[in-house]
Amino acid sequence: MLSGLARAWRTFRPLTTAALLRSATERPRLIPALAASAWFSTVGLILIGSIVRVTGHGLGCPDWPLCYGRAIPPAYGGAWVEFSHRLFGGIAGIQIVLLAVLAWREGRSRPWTYRIAVVAAGLLAVQVLLGGLHVVLELPAETGLVHTGVAMLIVGLLAALLAVSSPLLERLRSGIQQVEAGRRLRAQLSLVAAATYALLLTGSAVTRSGASLACLAFPECGSAASVSRTLIAIHLIHRIAALAVLILAGWLIGTLLARGNSAAVRSYSALLIGLLAVQAGLGIANVLLLLPMWSRVLHLTLGAVFWSAVVVLWAAALVPPATSAVGRGVPPA
Repeated sequence: MLSGLARAWRTFRPLTTAALLRSATERPRLIPALAASAWFSTVGLILIGSIVRVTGHGLGCPDWPLCYGRAIPPAYGGAWVEFSHRLFGGIAGIQIVLLAVLAWREGRSRPWTYRIAVVAAGLLAVQVLLGGLHVVLELPAETGLVHTGVAMLIVGLLAALLAVSSPLLERLRSGIQQVEAGRRLRAQLSLVAAATYALLLTGSAVTRSGASLACLAFPECGSAASVSRTLIAIHLIHRIAALAVLILAGWLIGTLLARGNSAAVRSYSALLIGLLAVQAGLGIANVLLLLPMWSRVLHLTLGAVFWSAVVVLWAAALVPPATSAVGRGVPPA
């Protein structure tokens, strides 16, 4: 009996050692894969949250953390619309927590990955509490605005994590580091990122305040006489912020195309142009078509995607190459 166990252990031990070594080698590759999955899940969560809001089911579950006092909601349509948002939030949250755990284990060798993942996990905890507070207080505009702002920060952090860790983005990282503009490019990227985040917040303020149709025409306002000046001002601030982002992003893209010699940078610039064009079209459609549900949902979702695209460039330009996945000796996938 004992001799049989000994023979089995001698056979099994090399396999166990090899598996552990393989796991240690593949763990750095797992981080960008999990970051990508978490990013897609979080953007999907934003899309579902937008559907919940535009369909008027924000209080489909009137209590929190349960729904009608139950772990599984009753067979009410509104309850399940809201509950799907909570369920998808749990899926995204688990991935972000796992990402932080993996990054923590690699902390010393990959400091940027560790820092970004841990901050994302911390913001996740804040976001969960904000979501519960938003329901308990019956959807006040203030908590809704902060809830959107924190959600976009989490999406941005996941995008930054992809930028510094994914082998698939190595060509973009190398290309952006080689752009001749240097410090000016980093300043441009920081300015566009800040302006884009401010634009997202102004958009949320428009929605939460009821100012979406304060202006009924484009490019002029064309407001009705009965609309309050405060709502018109909120709406116009969002339009001005959108124009500022369009100008700043155009300046950035011009710099990338004029100074960048990398095919990856040029392709990424084309992606930014496409996102800007579609997003601007959706914003105009919201006004001229009087807020159809599809354009409202897509406008917020694509805003999160454009914000992520800007953050990817920003992180790729700011983080030194030596701290990237390939720079740390991790073989490309």
